[in-house]
Amino acid sequence: MKKIDIFVCSDAEMRACASWEDAFEAFPVTGITLPGELDFVSLGQLLTQSAQHAAPVRIDRRDVYVFNDAIAQAIGWLADDDLLALAAAWTQTAPWAGLAVNSIDLAGFLLELKSCWHRSATPDKALYVWVDV
Repeated sequence: MKKIDIFVCSDAEMRACASWEDAFEAFPVTGITLPGELDFVSLGQLLTQSAQHAAPVRIDRRDVYVFNDAIAQAIGWLADDDLLALAAAWTQTAPWAGLAVNSIDLAGFLLELKSCWHRSATPDKALYVWVDV
């Protein structure tokens, strides 16, 4: 299992953070534990019909990923009911397929991510994924 945290901020703001603690205190954040490698391909496909989902960014010797803008915008503007349906569909795809995951748990994560997106006032914000090691 991999624990990840997703921060909503700009590239410059993320680069200015000296640590995870700095980012956690400065930006809206939510987290999730994934069963295996970082795999948001299926979520990206459900949201944007594209396999492109997140690109690695090297910031001060840290591995951070940034979601592509289409995914970030989709999460920010989908209606809550659509996010609930998306969570149900996501449970049927990798990395969740075959696991007894509750779609309500994934929906809670997506709704919190949407809330984080809207709490950030940064005009050039993005979704930055920090993998806990």
